Amino acid sequence: MNILNSTINSNLKGKYKMIKILTSGFPNGFTEDFNDVLKQYIKVGTNFVFVASEFESIHDKTDWYCNNFLKMFSNCGITFGSVNVIDSRIPKEIAQDIVRNADVLWLAGGDTPTQFAYIESYGLIPYIKEQKGVIIGMSAGSINMAKTAVCTLTCEHSKLEIYEALGLVEFSVEPHFDKENISDELIILSEKYPLYGVCDDSAIIRTNDNTLFIGNVFLINNRHITRLS
Repeated sequence: MNILNSTINSNLKGKYKMIKILTSGFPNGFTEDFNDVLKQYIKVGTNFVFVASEFESIHDKTDWYCNNFLKMFSNCGITFGSVNVIDSRIPKEIAQDIVRNADVLWLAGGDTPTQFAYIESYGLIPYIKEQKGVIIGMSAGSINMAKTAVCTLTCEHSKLEIYEALGLVEFSVEPHFDKENISDELIILSEKYPLYGVCDDSAIIRTNDNTLFIGNVFLINNRHITRLS
């Protein structure tokens, strides 16, 4: 833990335009290492915005997930002054203003292309790109943070889809990566699309030109697999 804190304190100080955090999932709550990262950037009492993966028909499920993650933040000592959920219950113009002014913007997991279609239809893309706070993508949200979203069958998408996404980071990610069961699909795709395989309980933190890996993160590039963390 001391090594991690020393690395964060020496490399990640200063003022950044945007803190980008790409995660896979935390089935048992945030890890201690991830808590340390969050507390470097998120102040108590700031505003939290949760962007759903499906805007129309799963409001109860969206609220449950939002509250679940708020509990994880609370468990590591972070509570927010205000919380907003972005889905069809919020008019588009108000949603745009909320996203623009978010201190912490969470892009939820779910169906990846569906989430991006809603983000696009609500006109949120320019406001997300202008964000100067902390953006955290989980699973589908992390895929959509990439310049090129690669939605694989391995990651349980109904079909392989590749499209231009938000472009917050220049690399593509494969969440829920299983280092013990690497599919032929990922190996073949890596010839054209290098992928960061992010295991559960792991994350990539991007600040300006610095990249920090916590947990188990692997680079799958041109059929080669390299552990980065």
